Amino acid sequence: MQNAGDLKLLGELLKIHGISGHLVLKLAFFTEEELNEGDTVFVEVDGIPVPFFIAGFRFLTDYTALIKFDEIETAAQAGFLAGCRVLSSRDFGESNGNREEGYSDIVGFRVFDRERGYTGILLEVVEYPDNPVMRIEFEDREVLIPFHEDLIERIDIVMRVIEISAPGGLLDLYL
Repeated sequence: MQNAGDLKLLGELLKIHGISGHLVLKLAFFTEEELNEGDTVFVEVDGIPVPFFIAGFRFLTDYTALIKFDEIETAAQAGFLAGCRVLSSRDFGESNGNREEGYSDIVGFRVFDRERGYTGILLEVVEYPDNPVMRIEFEDREVLIPFHEDLIERIDIVMRVIEISAPGGLLDLYL
């Protein structure tokens, strides 16, 4: 059985689509890499990663895709998976993680820190060598926070929100 700690969040199954078992997958990050027929992903059912083979995949938007699993043939069967997280052992999107124009997709998002709450509006992601930094505006002040996967808790494309967990004391320098 696959250990959940070895898996990377790919996204969340939002809802069923049609009557033949397709689901809408909201991706957790931007990627141009598609899942292929026969690839394996894990759907987290009751906290347990359950393997599923891909029968079909196509992008709907930059952050949503239509996905079909082998052995899921009806809307009723697919309905049991709606709301579940999808995990992968592959690093999807890693090659596109530094896609400069991809950062423009999140400019204007509201940023919230786990401890401090509302932190401001993302103005831009500044590209320093090997260390992109979020430039955030909060009450006419500039806040700089590394744009690093260890600090980013969640990016919600629909709500236009970035949730972070800034290291202790970092925000105290600005706020």
